[in-house]
Amino acid sequence: MEVKNDYYIKKKNKFMRDFDDSLHAVKQFLLKKYDMKETEEFINSMKVEFENMIPDIPFIGGQKNPTTLILVKCISDLAVFRVLERAEYDFIEIGAFHYNYSMKIHEERKTMLEKAGRDSSQYPFEAAYKDYQKTLCENTLKKTYPDDFVMEYVPGDDKTFDWGWNIHECAVQKAFTKLGNERYLPFICLGDHYEGEGLGFGFSRTQTLGFGAPSCDHRFVKNSKTPTAWPPYDLKEYNEKYFKRN
Repeated sequence: MEVKNDYYIKKKNKFMRDFDDSLHAVKQFLLKKYDMKETEEFINSMKVEFENMIPDIPFIGGQKNPTTLILVKCISDLAVFRVLERAEYDFIEIGAFHYNYSMKIHEERKTMLEKAGRDSSQYPFEAAYKDYQKTLCENTLKKTYPDDFVMEYVPGDDKTFDWGWNIHECAVQKAFTKLGNERYLPFICLGDHYEGEGLGFGFSRTQTLGFGAPSCDHRFVKNSKTPTAWPPYDLKEYNEKYFKRN
């Protein structure tokens, strides 16, 4: 099957706007170290970096696949990582920076959900959301696009978790590898913990592809809290081999 790449080029303006919206959180933490002029230079470099990467994002179905937006978001994070690396941030500094701006964004998401009358700690456990995830997983198992996720839905045991995914293939891992930046995949994986911490729902995992495991075992835990995952050294999934400390 021919996999076309022009989807991202056609949607470039939208993706750039979305990235621009998220950069306010990045800017906040740059300003702790740099003046406004230097910070704006960083922000502009990140925009250019992301724009240049857009045509190279692997096609996994476009609008027909909801995980396309997840992949694009992770590529935008990579643009931030690359610019920080060129500014001589070391690996751990980049990871800490990612944690800080991610938590700022989740804090804002939590506030928006609350204003809309929704409990951010409960949305992963809503019946409609779980049904949506079941269908999504079934579609990925068809392996229509070679660069897509391959996930299976895991029903809860009513004791240790409510539901989960087993992710056997990760679109983000494939994309980061193709772009020569697989070393940054652990930061993206840790973002799952950050979301749980920031929005207030329970999340757990014992292994993940980003730390060298053969699959990821995401578990969503009702009426629980996700502990802080930065730094990640005490997590069950942590593997020092995949966490460069320069």
